[in-house]
Amino acid sequence: MIGKGVIGGRIVYFGVQMQTNWTAPGDQGTLQGNLNVALNSNNNMFVPTITYSIRNGRLPQNSGNPGSMVDGAGLSNIKGVSQGIQIAGQGNGVQNGMTLNIVKGTPASPNVGNSWAPGATTQQQGDVTMAVQPGQLSMLISNGANTVQQGIGAAGAYQLAQIASNGNIVSNEMHMTLGMDTAATRNISQQQLQSILQSAMPTPLQ
Repeated sequence: MIGKGVIGGRIVYFGVQMQTNWTAPGDQGTLQGNLNVALNSNNNMFVPTITYSIRNGRLPQNSGNPGSMVDGAGLSNIKGVSQGIQIAGQGNGVQNGMTLNIVKGTPASPNVGNSWAPGATTQQQGDVTMAVQPGQLSMLISNGANTVQQGIGAAGAYQLAQIASNGNIVSNEMHMTLGMDTAATRNISQQQLQSILQSAMPTPLQ
């Protein structure tokens, strides 16, 4: 995914950060997955920087409550932004959050952990799977009965939490940043920003 567009100003940066915090019953600590893709301009070239971090990479394996069922297949037909929470257990707290931040200039790329291995399309550690593929960026965490995922690609951005056991606390967050040329940020309408974002999302990583 490469930010691009010259409508009302030149994009100098497009970035996506995904973070999931998950505490499960019997867990010794909160599992955290963090995936960041930042695209900074270097003269006329966009240079992707991919970093990730995983803390407490395994959740206690869980079975769903008898008779419980979750099915988010219909969300795959949505174009644009989709958020889903399906809960078939008790005592759970789940939230999805998504933000788009417009800034002037090129923000610094956050250092969230390890650099992505060149040529690798998938990183897996414990219950966390992160994928960077042409036109698709995603993170999935699963411990048997429960799955939490989020991603961004040609169809748009999505977040889905499917919880079939009890007592899980999940926070699923996605933050997108557009950095604009400081000399050309005035008089940019919301419609123009949406057009820029649409052109930025689907393009494969270089």
